[in-house]
Amino acid sequence: MSQQQTPARLGTRLAQRFSRGLIFLDHALLLPLLAKLPVRWGRSLARARGRLNAKWGRDWRRFSFGDPVHVRTQQVIEQLRADLSQASKQGLFQERFEYQSIEEYEAACLHTGQTSRWPVQYMGLEGVMNVLAAKGRVVFVTSHFSSSILGTAFLGTLGVPVLGMSSNVVDRAEVPASVSRTYRRKYKAMGRTLNGGEIMDREGNTPKFVRFLKKGGAVVIVGDLPPEPNETPRWANFLGEIRGFASGAQRLSELLDAPLMSFVCQFEQGQHCVKFSSPGEDPYVFLSQQIERDLGQWWAMDVLNAYPLQSAKHQASPPRGV
Repeated sequence: MSQQQTPARLGTRLAQRFSRGLIFLDHALLLPLLAKLPVRWGRSLARARGRLNAKWGRDWRRFSFGDPVHVRTQQVIEQLRADLSQASKQGLFQERFEYQSIEEYEAACLHTGQTSRWPVQYMGLEGVMNVLAAKGRVVFVTSHFSSSILGTAFLGTLGVPVLGMSSNVVDRAEVPASVSRTYRRKYKAMGRTLNGGEIMDREGNTPKFVRFLKKGGAVVIVGDLPPEPNETPRWANFLGEIRGFASGAQRLSELLDAPLMSFVCQFEQGQHCVKFSSPGEDPYVFLSQQIERDLGQWWAMDVLNAYPLQSAKHQASPPRGV
């Protein structure tokens, strides 16, 4: 029996090594190469890379943890766009992978420093500046949507220190080293644009976020994450249902009397556009509206069904305004 299994095991090991080799070539060589090309070519090739990823169902969470991200993505598209033709649904599926690939390309460009020369438009900036003038601090939630991670790097225009929240999940042993390095290089490059701020892992660093915000400035939290199992959700009207989100941003906002706002960043008409929610607007509703309009650009749509839905026992705690 063991002699029969040996060739199979050998084949599995060779396949794993081949897969790791492709991942290394993709993240350590191809993405930096694309970042050296003229932007028009780089974006076009990054989009083509995304189409290949869609065809193969490639996502770093899948080849790191065996997470069937592509399957859940298809399920969410069926759920939210049931009335579309199969061709249109497939188009959304492909678009999701294209935008994740573009985000990774933009991260490589950020590392080269060229993003500082890219044109950026801001919508709703006056409202943010008014909040900072009145309160001296603000908490932003954003999402894994379009170019919103790069959008954090564009917040230097606020003129205050910005602290962005990341996660050490990219350092887990299952994650290929080339992927981990890609993320860490991105976070380091983003830190250079944040007026003395930085990107910091959320794990174990809550007191540092509190101390930072006490001094004034902006904190950015990726808000489209589900709550932990024992966490009281932050309820919001999101994509047609009252859904529960991780509540860390809300708690930080309330603790330090820092208004809770949101932003997205999209590439439109040859430039990036950072769009802010209005003061007093529910920031999660704002994110929902942006995602609803351009669903294919939400490259974390696979998490949708991880958000708890508000049930009768939660009716005493409706979604809170800000």
